[in-house]
Amino acid sequence: MKKTIILLFVITQLVFGNNAISQETKSIPEIRKDNLIKLLNYRYKGGYYTFEKLFNKTVTYPPAAKNSCVVGISIVALVVDCKGEITDIKIKTPLGYGIDGEISNFFQLTVGNWNDCNDDKYTKFEIPIQFILEGTETNITDALLVIKDENPGFLCNSDEYYLKRIEKYMEKGKYKKVIPYLDVMIRRDPYNSHYYDLKKKAINGGK
Repeated sequence: MKKTIILLFVITQLVFGNNAISQETKSIPEIRKDNLIKLLNYRYKGGYYTFEKLFNKTVTYPPAAKNSCVVGISIVALVVDCKGEITDIKIKTPLGYGIDGEISNFFQLTVGNWNDCNDDKYTKFEIPIQFILEGTETNITDALLVIKDENPGFLCNSDEYYLKRIEKYMEKGKYKKVIPYLDVMIRRDPYNSHYYDLKKKAINGGK
């Protein structure tokens, strides 16, 4: 009997202990997404999954963006006041080629679907939305909402392609040539502060 009790205790510690470790070792993107989902569950009528369902139903990959291999994460800063009205919306990392219009149209469709609140701390949202094409190797950890489509008939360049050119031109001191490649990486991985630092350095001639 004692052996059984000890065994059960060990199993319990392993199960719950592992869960505790798992929760403590969550990445920053996972924590960011968890907090955003909780906020949407509170403020959006029907919660996050209703919000996501509307997004998937209405947002498409613009042909111009697809044919131009435009891949990236658009960060949308949104303010929904405690009366449920959208008072401000800003696309912090625009991707162009019709994508910004798709995102703006989606948020217009959410008007009237927001719950009231009693505290302004629940009014601000920062929602990362990713547009990605099949076969394109890029960061896939940061976005809350994702639109994935087929490639335009050929594989688009991976992050590695741009990173190699950034490294090459930085080493050679060809800073003007670096900037367009950094702009691509900033659109693809906008939470990576390293790319902003490198761009600042390139603009300042390597200083």
